[in-house]
Amino acid sequence: MNTSLETIVLAEAVHARASDIHIDPLIDGYSVRMRIDGNLVLWKNVNRPTGDKLINQIKADAGIETGTVFHPVGERRRLNVDGEEIDLRITLAPCISGPKMAIRILDPRQVKHDLPSLGLTKIQTDQFQHWLSDLNGMILVTGPTASGKTTTLYALLHELAEDSRHVVTVEDPVEYQIDGINQIEVDERHDLDFAEGVSTSLRLDPDCLMVGEIREGTVASQAVAASIQGHVVMATMHSRDAASAITRLNNFGVTNHQIATALGVVVNQRLIRRLCQKCQSTRPPTDLENSFLSIHNREDLKEVPFSTGCDSCQGSGFKGRTGLFQVWNLDRTDYEMILAGADEDAIRSRRLQAGSPELVDHALSLIEQGVTSLREVMHLGLSLPWENK
Repeated sequence: MNTSLETIVLAEAVHARASDIHIDPLIDGYSVRMRIDGNLVLWKNVNRPTGDKLINQIKADAGIETGTVFHPVGERRRLNVDGEEIDLRITLAPCISGPKMAIRILDPRQVKHDLPSLGLTKIQTDQFQHWLSDLNGMILVTGPTASGKTTTLYALLHELAEDSRHVVTVEDPVEYQIDGINQIEVDERHDLDFAEGVSTSLRLDPDCLMVGEIREGTVASQAVAASIQGHVVMATMHSRDAASAITRLNNFGVTNHQIATALGVVVNQRLIRRLCQKCQSTRPPTDLENSFLSIHNREDLKEVPFSTGCDSCQGSGFKGRTGLFQVWNLDRTDYEMILAGADEDAIRSRRLQAGSPELVDHALSLIEQGVTSLREVMHLGLSLPWENK
């Protein structure tokens, strides 16, 4: 039986633990790349006829018209690999040199939606558990795109999913279906945006509401208002660190009084690659790395871990990813500072003086444990701009 190129590519990606496949048009062909542990890796360059055939096979199976693409198209389909149903989110866009296709692979086997699997420290786990036991105030999970924010919220949803609670989510898109939770998917083609989704959710009498992402002032105000009204609210938002989330909410038009009343916990997070344990070794830090360590008072680190690359990690030196977290449980002094209009620098300074760990502190502890490399941490750019000057 002949195996189609589409089946070969998708199966290779799933077996390589890829989160995405990128099919990019070149002048005389296409490049097929896979995102593995956050990094794009070239799988193969193919000629123009082969690339067109691959794209048309995927389009046909996803129900996309196989003619010329004149505007962006998005569809979903399911793939059976090794007896497991895997969701694919397919995006197609017209480019000057040909159609560009991106495929997000949503493999439930690669995502564990529980708190212990996130990579939290014991103290951070206790902070999450304290919020879950109290359910007081809104929890805001922040960070850049593809930093694992939705996975963190899903882990919290699993903790909250009980017969006695009515949980509703508004997501764009729904990445993984969770049994027992009512998940609403944003569909702006049919006038269902985040604002309408949140408004509808609140009319459904939820105990807990998850907002996939706060992107605009209306949604920010709705989420904060829902928290003030007594709903358990979880949401994600883009911000550099925990303290800058206050500035972001201000920019969305939320007042300091509303923020102080609604906000309970702010989480800031990133994803970082884990060193392959089969080829791991240590070496002295370079001069540049010593400078970074000095800035963060880690001059005592005379050896840092690294991996040389082996068959187990396909020569990359890394295998899998884990989370980096900064968890800020607001206390009375924080509330008073927000009410008084303190800027994020003042809030950040006060937290540092109180000994609250920053994101980079969690990262450096993973270096000491041999989980990740110093170079990986430096590439994430966790330091604030003035700290490197």
